[in-house]
Amino acid sequence: MSRRRSRSCPGLALIELLVAVALLGLGTASLLRLHLDLRRSTDLSRQRSEAVRHASSDLEQLRWRGAAATVDTGPAPIEAASSPTRYTLQRRVHSDAAGRLHSVATTVRWEDRHAVDHAVTLGTALTAIDPALGAATLLNRSTAPASPGAGRTAAPERSLRIPATARDLGDGRHAFKPRTDEALVWLFDSRSGEVIGRCDSATGVANAALDASSLGPCKALSGLLLGGHIRFATDRDTVTSVDAEQPTSPAMSTALRLTLSTTGHPDPAWECVQDGPLGVPPGTTLKTSIAYHCVVQPVPPASGGAARWSGRLDLVPQGWLLAGMTGGNSGRFRICRYSADHDGNGRIDNPEHPASYSVVSTGLGNQNFLVIRAAARCPVDATPPVDDSTVVHQP
Repeated sequence: MSRRRSRSCPGLALIELLVAVALLGLGTASLLRLHLDLRRSTDLSRQRSEAVRHASSDLEQLRWRGAAATVDTGPAPIEAASSPTRYTLQRRVHSDAAGRLHSVATTVRWEDRHAVDHAVTLGTALTAIDPALGAATLLNRSTAPASPGAGRTAAPERSLRIPATARDLGDGRHAFKPRTDEALVWLFDSRSGEVIGRCDSATGVANAALDASSLGPCKALSGLLLGGHIRFATDRDTVTSVDAEQPTSPAMSTALRLTLSTTGHPDPAWECVQDGPLGVPPGTTLKTSIAYHCVVQPVPPASGGAARWSGRLDLVPQGWLLAGMTGGNSGRFRICRYSADHDGNGRIDNPEHPASYSVVSTGLGNQNFLVIRAAARCPVDATPPVDDSTVVHQP
């Protein structure tokens, strides 16, 4: 029999090896590119979060320090020893003619490892009446940073959620009287900003005159503050964004009602006080803004976690009527709330004044309302960077 010889092709094995090496190289290069992209994305996310924290901290300090500190600054470097990224902060302020409302835009800029510039801008509107309650972009920080950036002033050692007019009692507590003509005083823990007591005091004693000896009987409680302002633009049927920024109509008597959707709250579950006119017909007062404060005792945590509450806050007209009731809308009003997606995350979070609050575990400020005529529409602000838009809240 004849035997057929098989011949090998050494060149074919070499080609296969080269193809395998090329594929391996392409795969490795793709994985390296993916790793670099993920690293860059992670770095940018961390840097953006840090920039938002710096911008929010600047706005929080303004809310505590008041109108005198609301001025243009920067760009100035921010000291951040724990971060290799270098940030600069710039603040721009626009005030209305009367100096009652300040539109503030704080911009934090930085350069990533590829020398690409980035910036984050947060805006808010601060009133000169109670700057501690202005918080369109509030992060959950209870105390001011220990080391402020260059050109910035450190805030005092107290929670930024305590109203600016509250009196330091010198023992780790602050006392706040929402109405001088009433006896009610709330006690705050100076560091956490939580309400820890409810006391009585003599009628007519202002916050500046409060001290430990002026407090009467006190009752311990554990509460979170909810506050803001009620303003009025009721002099015409067409309301614009300018009216939202500078409402000047006279205040009208109103009360507040908090409807809780959570159960198991300590008694009293909530209490609201406002400093507006009582029993005064609409349009007969020179006061144009009402500051309100509510203390909510949240549901105690069942097992760990933070105490919380959920619900909706509404205005209760006193001597005036809302639209949509029997008898037409002539002489009626509607209530708008200042609300917008200030942090750009696609939703209205609790600090941004939603229609109903969900799982609130910290104090909330700047939950502001605007009262307009029934024939008017809630004004929308399309002018960046500060969004003073409003949406219908009632009816």
